[in-house]
Amino acid sequence: MELLKTDKIESRTYQEVIAASSIQENTLVVLPTGLGKTVIAAMVAAKKLETGKVLFLAPTKPLVEQHLRSFKDFIDIDEDDMTVLTGKTRPDQRYKLWKEKKVFFATPQVVENDLIADKVPVEEFSLVIFDEAHRATGEYSYVFISEKMKTHKLALTASPGGSKEKILNVGEKLDIENFEVRTEDDPDVEPYIEDRDIDWINVSLDNRFETAKESFENSYREQLQQLKKLGQLNSTSNVHKGDLLKLQGKIGSKLSNNKEPKLYKAISVVATALKISQALELLETQGVSQCYNYILRLEKDDSKAAKRALSNENFQKGKSMVEFLKKKGEEHPKLDKLRELIGDMDDDEKALIFTEYRDSTEKIAEELNTEGLNAVKFIGQQGEEGMSQKKQAEVLHAFEQGKYNAVVSTSIGEEGLDIPAVDYVVFYEPVPSGIRDIQRSGRTGRQESGKVYVLIAENTRDEGHYWSAHHKKKRMNKVLNELKNEEIERNKQKTLEGYAEEESESEDKVEVIADDRENSISKKLSKMDLIVKKERLEVSDFIVSEDTAVERKSDSDFVDSLVDQRLFEQIQELTQFENPIIIIEGEDLYSHRKIHPNAIRGALASVTADYNIPIIWTDDEKETAEMLRVLAEREQEEKDKDIAIRGNTGAKSDKELQEFLVAGLPDVNTKLAERLLKEFGTVEDVFTASTDELKNVEGIGEKKAEKIHSIIKTSYND
Repeated sequence: MELLKTDKIESRTYQEVIAASSIQENTLVVLPTGLGKTVIAAMVAAKKLETGKVLFLAPTKPLVEQHLRSFKDFIDIDEDDMTVLTGKTRPDQRYKLWKEKKVFFATPQVVENDLIADKVPVEEFSLVIFDEAHRATGEYSYVFISEKMKTHKLALTASPGGSKEKILNVGEKLDIENFEVRTEDDPDVEPYIEDRDIDWINVSLDNRFETAKESFENSYREQLQQLKKLGQLNSTSNVHKGDLLKLQGKIGSKLSNNKEPKLYKAISVVATALKISQALELLETQGVSQCYNYILRLEKDDSKAAKRALSNENFQKGKSMVEFLKKKGEEHPKLDKLRELIGDMDDDEKALIFTEYRDSTEKIAEELNTEGLNAVKFIGQQGEEGMSQKKQAEVLHAFEQGKYNAVVSTSIGEEGLDIPAVDYVVFYEPVPSGIRDIQRSGRTGRQESGKVYVLIAENTRDEGHYWSAHHKKKRMNKVLNELKNEEIERNKQKTLEGYAEEESESEDKVEVIADDRENSISKKLSKMDLIVKKERLEVSDFIVSEDTAVERKSDSDFVDSLVDQRLFEQIQELTQFENPIIIIEGEDLYSHRKIHPNAIRGALASVTADYNIPIIWTDDEKETAEMLRVLAEREQEEKDKDIAIRGNTGAKSDKELQEFLVAGLPDVNTKLAERLLKEFGTVEDVFTASTDELKNVEGIGEKKAEKIHSIIKTSYND
């Protein structure tokens, strides 16, 4: 590994062993936080760079930029050959960078979009690295990227999941053949583990807190009893927020097929219970101010659920007590305990406090600053009060430099970010997730010994969350130990050579232009090996040839657009294409809203009889994508038509503009425009070519050449 700066890396046997096996096979590395997963990635990348490009994926921009800085330290490669790709980079710039650079640090959504557009030269890559690999589940972009990039893979995580099934599922999604697992108890890792003492500190609530809490609990229990009467719950015991959210989804599904009044009543009661549960949780685990602010927001909430909660007698009692406590300046006793734990930190010590709620970051930072600490909140980007990625980076840099000695963070600070010298980590509340518990604790004890405090409000949901995380971590460690001792057999991936041969035919791939709001279908089409060009389409949802456009409507959207009179406006616009098509997806066309079936039948009859637009019916998104693929293949392969570039006002690059101009010639589609430009070099030379010269281009016979030549030479007649 000649590219590796060995003088910059401390030699650790376990890293070398893991890197050696990771070079040979697609590997998932499970390693406790702070033990150098990025170093292992650099070792593997240094070797793989000898044969191709490297892509390093991470969930957030700050984490992406952090990995770039690490690689600059660890790998001897020209900095100009490395680049960061995020949503801030314009698509045309990214497409150019994919061709020019060697090492890419990117957020997954950006890579997913460029893969759908077929702009990533996948055959040139020798390695893809997935950081925080436990995210590779469901529809997360890592799964799609793994399917599209059939090259060597390295996956990294400190917390892969609480069951063997989940871990193996992540492995399956990322084509993993080899598992390299280390825990803090392994003899080759143990010497590098700094001491990390964990104290679970119980905090008792005073009588006034208990009174408000009891009132909210009674109000919550009343909603559960109603749900039991409505036949939605078997028992009112141990029904938590997660249970209510599942019930809400279940009732919602039933309502799509059955408009029974009892179901509407039940879903309203569930929504009310969730509002009350939130107030109770904030009071129990966060504090008076947080609960008080939430109630103020409820009073401005126009929803029926908010009004039902506020009108409930027991909720009103709890609300009155919260208002009394707020007026008295009372807060959660956790704040007093927090001040006691870190209020007298030494000048060179630092603390990281985690909390679930943004309101709490503000309140905690404010309270710590009154104690003479320099505390700052650290939150995500979403919402009006969100913190931009630039601001996040500034806060972390200032923390590292000592401007702040305490950071109060939401979950944004849990994952991956390198905050090396933290002496104290405080959980303002326990989290029920084993993964998040591990990530939080891993923010200390990275280079020096550290202390972890977990604040638990007695007789509240804090205690349930603590035990939930405890059992999940125990199960995870058991599973990891099993994985270490098992030989995992997996099907080998296709060879890179075979994939390269397959990709060499990409010039003849079928293309579809998709509206950029149709992301789910676009991903399915891309998985079918079609080139998908995403545009903001004013008319239709998909264009499969220069003549054929497809409007996709779900069964509910078709009915909704009929009711609000959008349907026939859209159909009128669609007729500007020679072959417009409508796809209606789903089986509930006649049960979505209280509209007479004859009105719907009349609309369908008008579409086909008055506008001559055929309707194709599909069951779901998968079948819609299959139908679009067949339509595109039929138009482009059997009829030799191309995707129309005319009307694409979004063309940005010189190449696209040149193709746009040449494709305006009679009987010239995009493929012919590309061939003409390759043959003659410039738009000017295409337009000044003779008939004989035009005939030298494949696909242009004498008649077509004469037609092109004639239109260029004919005088404009107004």
